[in-house]
Amino acid sequence: MRKPKVLLVSTGGTISSKYDPGTGYSPVVTAQELNSSIPGIDEFAEIETIQFCNVLSFALEPYHILELVKLIKDRISEGDFTGAVVTQGTATMEETSYLADLIWDIDKALVFTGSMLSASERDWDGSRNIFNSVLVAAAPSAKNKGVLVCMAGEIHAARDVSKIHKSSLCTFVSQNSGPLGVVANNRVIFYRSPLFRKAVTPVKSLETDVEIVKVSLGTSSKLIDLLISGGYKGIVLESFPGGGGVTPQIMKSIKDAQYKEIVFVQTPRSPMGTSISRASGGCGPWDLRQCGVINGGDLTSVKARILLMVTLPLVSNKSELEKIFAEMAP
Repeated sequence: MRKPKVLLVSTGGTISSKYDPGTGYSPVVTAQELNSSIPGIDEFAEIETIQFCNVLSFALEPYHILELVKLIKDRISEGDFTGAVVTQGTATMEETSYLADLIWDIDKALVFTGSMLSASERDWDGSRNIFNSVLVAAAPSAKNKGVLVCMAGEIHAARDVSKIHKSSLCTFVSQNSGPLGVVANNRVIFYRSPLFRKAVTPVKSLETDVEIVKVSLGTSSKLIDLLISGGYKGIVLESFPGGGGVTPQIMKSIKDAQYKEIVFVQTPRSPMGTSISRASGGCGPWDLRQCGVINGGDLTSVKARILLMVTLPLVSNKSELEKIFAEMAP
């Protein structure tokens, strides 16, 4: 039987990095070298490699992901590929993978992976993560599940996953829903399909004038006022934990701006659960809703920002945007 064909695309990151005592670690390992460093991978799939870039993920921009997804979709359509694996730094993976997921409108698997340890370290976790990700990309059961993140033997939906630990190899967690499945003993096992996943197409451009403002005790409205006067199109409020809420100063700025061409989305900084707009008090989530602030549901602030960046160019009014958030971020 012919082995499945998987495209391995490297963007750099810790997984492609080696350490220099004088300068720290930086990405120097190529996609082909990554592929050659994984013992036994050729027994399970035929691998073709692409070096998209070689940077730490701090340097990636949203437009890079548009280019990356287009490149992968074009290459997959030309060849008989079962799926693709993207290696990158873990710092922005929860954002890049979700952006890719929103524009991934084909049934083949796209799997993001990386490592917490650099390739200079003897217990480098990159080898196992790439191996497992290739198995997932090659698995028939991964079809129609959108973009996935495979790290530490777990398979997560890009929409749900977050990096929650600063150093653990098990840094990625889907806090509300749990993983979709696991890779165990070279077997890909899915327990369920992604929830609330939907591709948004066609996407030709992104609205990048969208920022996040974190609200904490006594936060002033200076940043909000600066963004509004600067012509930003969207602001995600990482509001107080629980149902959400902001300071009185920020509430006043939002009220003053409610008839301007700017969209506010509120996502409480509590990482689990969904936002319920019931508390009032003059600057609570209920008050925000009365001023047209969109409820971000169960999305984290960074995921809400990505969804806003993708959908703002596609809608003609705020009502359409509210429907999208209600459907995709309940």
